[in-house]
Amino acid sequence: MKVQKTAALVSSVALALSATLAGCGGLGDGIQPVNAVIQPFGGLEGAATTKAFTCLNTGLSFFVDFTNGARGDFTGRASYTSSNPAVAQVSNFDIPVPEQTNTFYNRGTIVAVAPGTTTITAQYLTFTRTIDVTVSEAQNFRITPASADLAAASRLDFSATAELDGVETAIDPVTVWSFVTPNTAVATIDSITGTVTGVAAGTGLTAHLRIPGCGATADAPVTVANLQSLALTREFGDNEQLIVGTSERLIATGTLDNGATQDLTTQVTYTSSDATAVSLLGGSFPNLALALKASTPVQLAASFATPAIAAPAINITPVVDSLNTIAVTPATVDVAAGRTTQFAVTGSYASGATQDITRHVIWTSGDTLLAGIQTSSGVSFNSLSGLATTSATGSGNAVTITATTNNAASQSITSTATLNIQ
Repeated sequence: MKVQKTAALVSSVALALSATLAGCGGLGDGIQPVNAVIQPFGGLEGAATTKAFTCLNTGLSFFVDFTNGARGDFTGRASYTSSNPAVAQVSNFDIPVPEQTNTFYNRGTIVAVAPGTTTITAQYLTFTRTIDVTVSEAQNFRITPASADLAAASRLDFSATAELDGVETAIDPVTVWSFVTPNTAVATIDSITGTVTGVAAGTGLTAHLRIPGCGATADAPVTVANLQSLALTREFGDNEQLIVGTSERLIATGTLDNGATQDLTTQVTYTSSDATAVSLLGGSFPNLALALKASTPVQLAASFATPAIAAPAINITPVVDSLNTIAVTPATVDVAAGRTTQFAVTGSYASGATQDITRHVIWTSGDTLLAGIQTSSGVSFNSLSGLATTSATGSGNAVTITATTNNAASQSITSTATLNIQ
């Protein structure tokens, strides 16, 4: 399964955030600075410690509070030092970005060098703040999938991970992709995203990832074949009914002439025999079927490429039902600090039917500083609804996650779960 790309330590390896003045009111009109705080990327302001990993840089922010209550981001104006540059350096806009001419990391960027500990000191005016940094080695760089078979005229996305303190973590923002021996007659690869596009059937390609300035690499073989057949299945299995007001994903799977299969869900064209009863949302959600009104069975179909290869149509029968209760699962979950977990909601209806309605509730976190959770709003769907992300420095805390919806009588229905940050 593809590792979820969420805000993580490694996403700051691109140039650190440029400094801005956020309504500080200036220094010459009687307004005076009264306090300063340092904040590690993904952590809490004023944190005493933070982590960094070799090959994967991180960053610091430096904020100044003023007598008028305003706060300014002075990251780009502070100066920084490291007590142990052999473990980690910190940029004062003077550390070159690997493989980029006349480009330097912005101030406050921590460049990890080797495992160990160091103290980073940030100074602006009379304010001096420190943070202890522990550097560990990033290990086991991997490509997912480990090998790729894709149809001509299709796309396939590679992703990259590394183990950080034993936790597999997405590192896509820092990777550079290529083919060991390019052959554009067979396939191309995007150097930034790792997306492979099949051109014509062929073998002998190897995708290669690397991180500029780091010796870690990984490879994955790539084969392009011809699409032989296409099949369409439903997210909720063989149950033909779909409750009005809810949605279900369609999954399109292609079988190649070399026997391999490929997920073509986002690359096929979908049609509904009655869009007034079962609508296909299109746009960012081309495979999301939404039941609009009760109806006889509606046929949904999919096809790929030109000349088109069509999947046998499947049926969805939209039915009306009344929601009684909802339940969040898991009810209790332990999650490492800085990691993510997926919550789901099951609705129980008057007819006795149950259905996943994760996309159709409003998700809230009892403490957004410790754990955030993604939600949908109104008719705007979010494919990541129910995905919670914990604070990198929130260990030892428990957060209540709440799901809320309305039944046909507009009565609020809620269910909660407990997220324990380890």
